Amino acid sequence: MQGMTEEEHVAIAGVMKRLGAAMDEIGWDKRLCDLDANEVTFLIGEVLEGYGAEMSRIAKSAEVPF
Repeated sequence: MQGMTEEEHVAIAGVMKRLGAAMDEIGWDKRLCDLDANEVTFLIGEVLEGYGAEMSRIAKSAEVPF
């Protein structure tokens, strides 16, 4: 992603922890091309849900600029 905000960088860092936990469940020994459709869907869901949750958390903690 080009031109990411600091908040987006922080959210992505938070998602990495969630993605790591998902990979623990699937197994780190599997290559991406060896994942089945359910596993790929699971990973994508974890990333999307995690990113949304992180961005919401960041927005709630941000100061109102007025």
